[in-house]
Amino acid sequence: MCSFRDDITLVDPMNTFSGIDNYKLIFWALRFHGKILFRDISLEIFRVWQPSENMILIRWNLKGVPRVPWEAKGEFQGTSRYKLDRNGKIYEHKVDNLAFNFPHQLKPATSVLDMVTACPASPNPTFMFGAMDSYSSSWIEFYKAVQRTLDKQEEQMLVQDHFVPCS
Repeated sequence: MCSFRDDITLVDPMNTFSGIDNYKLIFWALRFHGKILFRDISLEIFRVWQPSENMILIRWNLKGVPRVPWEAKGEFQGTSRYKLDRNGKIYEHKVDNLAFNFPHQLKPATSVLDMVTACPASPNPTFMFGAMDSYSSSWIEFYKAVQRTLDKQEEQMLVQDHFVPCS
């Protein structure tokens, strides 16, 4: 079991937070807001691997059904990279490669050829180590998507006659 250092740093494409108390607060806030904004929310772990002694990588998918009056679903994937010190404690958690609605479930392969063509071209992880400008998606995109959903809900409410039908 991994443990965290008191000076842990959380890095996402737009922000950096330091300290174990801030780290705990961020994840508490994510869970809290997830329960408010979504009827159903789940986190799937696709892959966990350790490319070196001082790093653990996790590929994950967050799915949710927002609390809106119409049928909607959303999901986005990302990677979490945990850096370990020589004592095995996590001192950095970097979230990146956020992608909305990517990829969709693959159909079951019916032949070896199907499996080969379904595999990525490289066994390398799909996250990026680079400048912030190179990211095509970020937490900001997630917040914008939530805002668009809330705006749609507000527009729909304004169109109604403001009466609640009773039955």
